[in-house]
Amino acid sequence: MRKKAEENELGFGSKTSAQKTRLINKDGSFNIDRIEQSRFGSTSYYHALLTMRWRKFNMIVFSYFVIINLFFASCYYFSGMDGLVGWAAVSERDKFMEAFFFSTQTLSTVGFGRISPGNNISSSIAAIESLVGLLGFALATGLLYGRFSRPKAKIVYSKNAIIAPFKDGISFQFRLANKMRNSQITDMNCRVSVAKLETENAVKIRRFRPMELEVKNIIFFPMSWTINHPINEDSPLWGMTENDMKEADLEFMISLNGFDDTFSQTVNNRYSYTYEELIYGAKFISVFSTNSKGVVSQDLRKISDYELVKL
Repeated sequence: MRKKAEENELGFGSKTSAQKTRLINKDGSFNIDRIEQSRFGSTSYYHALLTMRWRKFNMIVFSYFVIINLFFASCYYFSGMDGLVGWAAVSERDKFMEAFFFSTQTLSTVGFGRISPGNNISSSIAAIESLVGLLGFALATGLLYGRFSRPKAKIVYSKNAIIAPFKDGISFQFRLANKMRNSQITDMNCRVSVAKLETENAVKIRRFRPMELEVKNIIFFPMSWTINHPINEDSPLWGMTENDMKEADLEFMISLNGFDDTFSQTVNNRYSYTYEELIYGAKFISVFSTNSKGVVSQDLRKISDYELVKL
């Protein structure tokens, strides 16, 4: 029995019993605060640059470009503008701007040619800047390629999970689909566990119970998939009313993995529903229809649509 419990351990343990917020965020990240031994030693800047949002990444690249050029422009300016041949500025502000734009040309190895180094000091600064530019753009190119080429499963989930009629009883359900039209994922596996507060020795402890699915593996994933957990005597939800689910502070944690044909790699995805996102007594509206060519069509805009029913 202990061995089986260890196999079902999700990694959160009972230490999260007092946590009032969800354990898995909507983006799949874990909602656990960590205090590191060393901030710098525990940070992978490469990983951070690969996984951050595009807006933040673009801002970092742009800021790097501006700051590094401001630094070398200052070097040219304070070492003496006489070291640059071809500048025509009169005011000090225009002189610095000439040095700045010369720096951008040197850093990117464009070199339009009107301004050029005229002594050993400015030539040395330009040589160092060229090296920094080559290394910097090589790094930025590698990061850009890594961001585009990183395999990632983009799965769209229904906004709510539901407790729906199923055969002679009820079941826990939610829907998902592959969001990317040109990405083919095969051999999809789904695992669902529920985190619930249980009273043990008059103390509420958060326990994690696996939920057996009607279908937990599909070979092909071209259409939407309704995950279905029948609520029977073996279910951790057996006998629970809507109010019981609220009192137990339920959170349904989902782990998906499949094989992406494009990248020939396994991709993973995580998601969760809290009891606040659970609709008790509903059924999903079909997303399928047949188009004029007789081909099955699915409308992913309806993936979250449901109607209320009596259980």
